[in-house]
Amino acid sequence: MTARGDHTKAKLIHATTSLVAQVGYHGATTRAIADAAGVSEGTIYRHFPDKRALFFAAILETQEELVHWMSSLPGQAGTGDLTEILAECLLRLSALRQTVLPLELALAADPQLATQGHVIDLGGAVAALGGPPDQLARYLAAEQRLGRIRPDVDPVKVAIILLAALFALAVSPIADSEVTAADVVKVLVEGIT
Repeated sequence: MTARGDHTKAKLIHATTSLVAQVGYHGATTRAIADAAGVSEGTIYRHFPDKRALFFAAILETQEELVHWMSSLPGQAGTGDLTEILAECLLRLSALRQTVLPLELALAADPQLATQGHVIDLGGAVAALGGPPDQLARYLAAEQRLGRIRPDVDPVKVAIILLAALFALAVSPIADSEVTAADVVKVLVEGIT
């Protein structure tokens, strides 16, 4: 990306963060974000595949330590116990609960994104989203290449299942006292190794 492109992307992320703080996720339309950034609405889609990716980029902008740890995750393949690494990953991602949960609920209620959800190519969506989902999938693929995960398992689907389980733990009143991220990882790892 060019310096101008990086600057525009940064303006979009800043406008999104500011607007969400003022009006919440429901009120932060792509039109309002573009206006706040001083660009056309179409410019958003030159930098982000959809509204969801823009919102997640805005969230990750404020999570430098997590972003750094997640970017190193694929390189951790083969360096330690798979269960421990995945449990630490989910533990670190669970710190985003208060930030991401309202976003996920707002996006689930967004009619435009809700209609897109069932036709998305999962691998393409995870790669396009980037950040933690993509890095988790790349870590799992690296573990698979090392033979520590069964060859018939799809790393992208496993990453999505782990993240969905983390989301479910965040919204379930039962999960808070009965099921932990480590429990989810243990069950999943037993199935994929």
